[in-house]
Amino acid sequence: MLVTAIWGVGFVVSHNSLQIIGPHTINGLRFMVAVLTIASYLILSNNWSKLKWSKQSIHHGVALGGLLFAAFATQTIGLQFTSTANTGFITGLNVVFVPFIAWLWLKQRLKWQVWLGVGLATVGLLLLTGGVSGFGIGETLVLVCAFFFALHIVYTGVYVQQCDALVLTLVQLAVVAVISLIAAAIYEVESLQRMPQLVMQFNSDIWLTIFVSGVLGSGVAYVVQTLSQQYLESWRVALIYSTEPVFAAIAGVMLLNEVLGMWGLIGGIFVLVGMLIAELME
Repeated sequence: MLVTAIWGVGFVVSHNSLQIIGPHTINGLRFMVAVLTIASYLILSNNWSKLKWSKQSIHHGVALGGLLFAAFATQTIGLQFTSTANTGFITGLNVVFVPFIAWLWLKQRLKWQVWLGVGLATVGLLLLTGGVSGFGIGETLVLVCAFFFALHIVYTGVYVQQCDALVLTLVQLAVVAVISLIAAAIYEVESLQRMPQLVMQFNSDIWLTIFVSGVLGSGVAYVVQTLSQQYLESWRVALIYSTEPVFAAIAGVMLLNEVLGMWGLIGGIFVLVGMLIAELME
């Protein structure tokens, strides 16, 4: 829940940064900061030598990193062509994709309470964000993003049972950072060149992105997610993550002076009720 709250706030912060620099540049920055944050902590706490590196952990980390890059790339690019409300709702559909992938691909049996919780959470997302107003290239990209996020959640749950969780996290975040920076060097040369200047000028949006999205939303968050998925089923993680638009809406009200209407409030309640039903009745 704490990770989801961080992501909700980070969603608002990243949206502001997109007005200044390109999506691949933002992702390269945030994931590079994430890797440096985790590595620094492990070295300073004398835990680096305790990491259990293996070919399998590197292979799985690269696979998860590829999924994560695809998810963030399609989301941040799609966000340029659609509204934050559309992006929030469609991204939240990974709560539907995850149990279907677990059921169809991994043959995991899920109880009716899970499907009820997923249904309520989806209705809540619809009410909270207002659904989708039109469906164009932006919405299509974000739908692809939701599918990649779902795959990432499912296979994190599979791979973390086979590998060192911290190695898995470090490798995948490094992969996202490297691919994003390569993409930025190809497609966003001007944006990438402007980045050092914006950092040195202490641009507030950029530094908020570094701290909220980089240190907390990528560094801390993915360590917590990977460690927690040693104990939580994928569908539980997806349901908890469905509260991200709730936190994003709260952040929008507090930081951007947006107005959360009655339907939005009811939608937020539906999301929370759906999560609690699936969690407590399972």
